[in-house]
Amino acid sequence: MRRLCAGMILLAALPLASWGSEFNWLVREFARQTGVEPVHIPLFGLVQFVVAVARPAGTSELKLAVFEHVHLEPARFTEMSDNAAGNLWKPMIRVKSSHHESTNIYAQTEGERLRLLIATLDQQDATFVQVRLKPEELMRFLDEHGVTKKQK
Repeated sequence: MRRLCAGMILLAALPLASWGSEFNWLVREFARQTGVEPVHIPLFGLVQFVVAVARPAGTSELKLAVFEHVHLEPARFTEMSDNAAGNLWKPMIRVKSSHHESTNIYAQTEGERLRLLIATLDQQDATFVQVRLKPEELMRFLDEHGVTKKQK
């Protein structure tokens, strides 16, 4: 009976473990391909805990990786981001500037939640942010704070 309970707990935890390990794999793969390690962000674990408990604007999970001194062209960054994101992520938005900046936003649906992966290259810094959120709670938050204007 204990083994059955332990097995059920492990199976229930697999989606959470795979979500975290998926982002970690992306970070490791990007580091391997560029030769640049992500920057350690002090107290970021505390930030993740607060997001998980408080759920600001419908956000329930937050992952972040910052790479400094990455020497890539925006087209190569987009190619690497696409490869690291894999087939599970669908590209939503791609923005490239003439100043060697690139932003790629990918999405996945997960029931009534949305997962976003934002990959940016700003000069020589690359940032990956992954969040899980409820779109209706995010829209409510934006409406309450006057960020969106409803058309009449």
